[in-house]
Amino acid sequence: MKSLRQQLTRELLAVLTLLLGLGLLGLYWAMWVEINRSFNVALEARALGISALVEQEAGQLKVDFSERLLRSFNGGKKVPAYFELSNQSGDLVTRSLSLGEGRLARPPVTAGEKPRFWDLELPNGRDGRAVCFLFPPKPARENLGQAGILAGLVVAVDREELDETLGELFAAVAGCGVLLLGAVLLVVPRVLRRGLAPVNRLGSQAERIHAGSLAERFSVDDLPVELRPIGESLNALLARLETSFDRERRFSADLAHELRTPIAELRNLAECSLKWPAARDVSADQDTLAIALQMETLVIRLLALARGEQGQLAVRNEVVEAAAAVASAWRPFAGRADERGLRVRLAVDPGDLTADPVLLRSVLSNLMDNAVNYTPAGGEVLITRTAAGGLSIANTVDQFTPEDLSRLFERFWRKESARSGGIHAGLGLSLAQAFATAMGWRLEAALVADRLVFTLANKQTPEA
Repeated sequence: MKSLRQQLTRELLAVLTLLLGLGLLGLYWAMWVEINRSFNVALEARALGISALVEQEAGQLKVDFSERLLRSFNGGKKVPAYFELSNQSGDLVTRSLSLGEGRLARPPVTAGEKPRFWDLELPNGRDGRAVCFLFPPKPARENLGQAGILAGLVVAVDREELDETLGELFAAVAGCGVLLLGAVLLVVPRVLRRGLAPVNRLGSQAERIHAGSLAERFSVDDLPVELRPIGESLNALLARLETSFDRERRFSADLAHELRTPIAELRNLAECSLKWPAARDVSADQDTLAIALQMETLVIRLLALARGEQGQLAVRNEVVEAAAAVASAWRPFAGRADERGLRVRLAVDPGDLTADPVLLRSVLSNLMDNAVNYTPAGGEVLITRTAAGGLSIANTVDQFTPEDLSRLFERFWRKESARSGGIHAGLGLSLAQAFATAMGWRLEAALVADRLVFTLANKQTPEA
């Protein structure tokens, strides 16, 4: 299983190691350059000291080296130094005793050029570093005013001391790198473990949540800013799950309630038929058939509702004439509306709708059935065309509150005062909403004064 902590640890270690390596490499390079520069400065100062002792006299180079200077370039020194002086033509004028009969190889140097430094192999076979430049020797007093000549000077020294210093520098930088890398390997996992502790606590709390503890909520006040949106989202998810579970529990309870009465009636009829078979009446069979039809209707509606909610309904949208569809759907309810003394007004202007004819009729039938059955006697039912091109079914209500709207489309929910038994199990509005959604429509309810208004509109049509 992929671990966020391990991934972050690996990535941080890789990045920090890279940055640490680049930083130490840059430090080593800067110090290497400075040490070499200092060595070159010292070497150049030594060469300038020699050049200061060279004079020109009558077009010839004259040197006056002190005994101390010569001793510093002799061949008996443990780490000898070397120099050679030549004229402008490159002919040797003098050289240090440490050179013996050898010469120092040098690159070509022109007048006015800065001193040139390079590494070379010394006559004793060791590695050395040399400096070379051309310079005008100072004239003797008696030759003042004469044209000057140029002299070439090469000074070389053993670079053992320089290499030792650079080696010590490399060892120091490498040692610091190892120590710092060890510190990174030790600190980073602990820092990450401490930094990810809120995530672990959040995960542990999430693991303890089950169906019976959906009322619990995550404490977001003590969470870091980055985790607070996650905690709030989880709390919102728990709230939705709790609402969904409560709705399912109510559904199970309501389903058991709806089935308990017809099952009890069937059991009673069966027991009576078995106990007094000779006295069995035809009406008992009629009652059994009615109860079976009621239960069948309930099951059919539940199956249709489940298919609608799962998107398994076969929908064939086509152009439907609105006025004709409303008139056809209302026809079965007209007689019952007259019996209850309802004032009915169908004010649907002719026009086309894009809908599945079968599902649209079912939606309208359920809404009309709800209006006819639950409108108070002598009330009014009004079916009109909305400005946005949809349909509106409104009916007067009593003892209906805005709080009831939130449960209006729940399965098996009915206003307590409207519970009258029979086949009205509280599934009609749930079916209507499921069928409307399957067609790409929306079904909404609103309480306007003393009227319950259902609005059926295509989702692609903007509201007026």
